[in-house]
Amino acid sequence: MAMIDPEVDDAVDKALEYAEKGNVRKGEELMVRLLKEHPNLHIVHYGMGTVLAMKGNYKESIVYFDNCLEIFPYFTEAWFNKGVAHKNLLDINGALTSFQKVVELGDEDEDFVKSTRELLNDMDADIYRDTGLSLELYIQSMEEFDRSFTCMRNRKYEEAIIGFNNVLKLNNNHTQSYGNIGLCHAFLGNRQEALSAFDRALEIDPTYQPAIDNRKIFLSLKEGEAMKDMNVAVVEYYKDVINKEPME
Repeated sequence: MAMIDPEVDDAVDKALEYAEKGNVRKGEELMVRLLKEHPNLHIVHYGMGTVLAMKGNYKESIVYFDNCLEIFPYFTEAWFNKGVAHKNLLDINGALTSFQKVVELGDEDEDFVKSTRELLNDMDADIYRDTGLSLELYIQSMEEFDRSFTCMRNRKYEEAIIGFNNVLKLNNNHTQSYGNIGLCHAFLGNRQEALSAFDRALEIDPTYQPAIDNRKIFLSLKEGEAMKDMNVAVVEYYKDVINKEPME
């Protein structure tokens, strides 16, 4: 059961009203005060996340939506706003799983639940058109990709290669998986395997800059020499490309 305090609910509504009318700063100030006074109320974390999302601070807003849902996992409005934040960050997997929670937990007769179901259907169609995967398989492939990327960052390169290959079993044209397989083999000093994976990534997308750069670095090394074992930075290449494109 979620704790409810009518006075706090009214204060959160007031803060959101300020933000919706353009006075986001005042709304945020009120939410900061409410968080200090009522850190255990889910509605306060929801309100803070919503105000931050209105500011465009989507990553930070997700932290508060997660706090809200940890306290009260059945709050469908928080799942919806979390999904929108993920979508604005071009995190399609995060958006899909959040929107699915809205449909799973919400009243099917509510308008925003109906619109969420329609949104999921549209995303499902787009994903199938682009990848040939159903919504469920796409989410499965992205979860496997995230696990494999974590392995790569933790220098578990053989395990990461297995995981990225599992992604490719679902989506054989996943450029990033080929690029990361190439990088793992490069760290292991497996020259032919690394170059083959980089080449496959560039066959799918000749403009995929991480594969271009990593292939060039690896080719500069001597035969049998491994790429330096360094921490792997998160490179969200396609998100960066989209964000740099001019808005129409």
